[in-house]
Order: sequence, then structure tokens, then C-alpha cells
Amino acid sequence: MKKLWTEQYRPTDIDSYVFRDESQRKQVKGWIKSGAIPHLLFSGAAGVGKTTLAKILITALDIDQYDVLEINASRENSVDSIRDKVTGFVSTLPFGEFKIVLLDEADYMSPNGQAALRGVMETYHDTARFILTCNYPHKVIPALHSRCQGFHIDKVDPIEFTARVAHIMLEENVEFELDVLDNYVKATYPDLRKCINLLQMNSTTGK
Repeated sequence: MKKLWTEQYRPTDIDSYVFRDESQRKQVKGWIKSGAIPHLLFSGAAGVGKTTLAKILITALDIDQYDVLEINASRENSVDSIRDKVTGFVSTLPFGEFKIVLLDEADYMSPNGQAALRGVMETYHDTARFILTCNYPHKVIPALHSRCQGFHIDKVDPIEFTARVAHIMLEENVEFELDVLDNYVKATYPDLRKCINLLQMNSTTGK
């Protein structure tokens, strides 16, 4: 089966990730150099690279694959999920320095689920770090905000956005007209993931 372009062309290191803010690049590189991260809350619009940055961090910190738990909180957002999956995972000793729990779309968690997560973060802060991503930070309870370092990811510059999708078209040998590509960009910006998915869906004939 043909790979999803969103995965095939996902940046895998800091140098290939586009930061809008140079101070953020320095901060991320500082975490990597120190070999540790605080609890993090990545916020920003859909498709701007929150999960990608989290995965780059996990790879750069050389976290053992068995020390990483990924959960999509929009699907598993109850107190039971926190208690059963997350607590069960972080309560055992890590293979490396610490474990990482990546909670995508944490703003979809129920308030009770978020409250339960706060307790887990407090209890296991010595051996586990949490990376939360959200589109709507105001939906995340204050108790979680206070335990995480906030990190807002701005929209990619429209020119860079267009350049990225054009690069994929060229790599995939897909014929395209710039005006048509521009229509896709205008319809999906700033959601790069959505744009790439639509382009792959509509270019199965090579055009």
C-alpha cells in the first residue's frame, strides 16, 4: 500500500522543522542538549506541526520505544483511560532516563479526565514527562497549564506552506499547475496536513 504523504514527508529532525520563532528553535535545542524536557503543552491550529515537533523531541532525546505512550485524547478522553492506560504505563520503571506520554488533542479530554491527569503528573514527575498537544488551550484546565511549559506554534508562512506542498508534488512526479495548487493552499491554510492529504487523494492519476 502506498505510504501516506503526511507521514512520508513529516520532518524527522530539528533542522528540517520550520520554526516561526528563532527563540523557540533555541529552546528546543537546549532541551535536546540537556537531555531532558519539562512537561509541555503545545498549542496551535490544526496541522501546524505540534505532534511532529513532539515526535522530533522524542527521537532527538533517544527515548526507548518502550518508554513512549501515544494517546489520541479525542478518542480516549475519560477518567478510565487515564487511570488504566496512563497510570499503568508510568507506574513501572523506565528502560531509560524517563518515560514520555504524548497526549494528542488534550483539549478533548473531559474535565474529570484532565483532573485525573494532573494527579498522575504530580505523582510520577520523577520518572515520566508529559507532552500535551491542543488546538484550543482555553479548554485545558488551569491546573494542567500550571504544570506544563506552554509552547504556542504559529502558522507556517504561506510562502513556506506552498513551497512544502510543491516540493512533495515534484518528489512524487505529479504534474500540476501553480494556479490549481494555489487553490488547494487557499482552501486549507494553515492546515498543512489537510492540504497534503487532499493533494494525495486527488493526484492518483499523476496529475
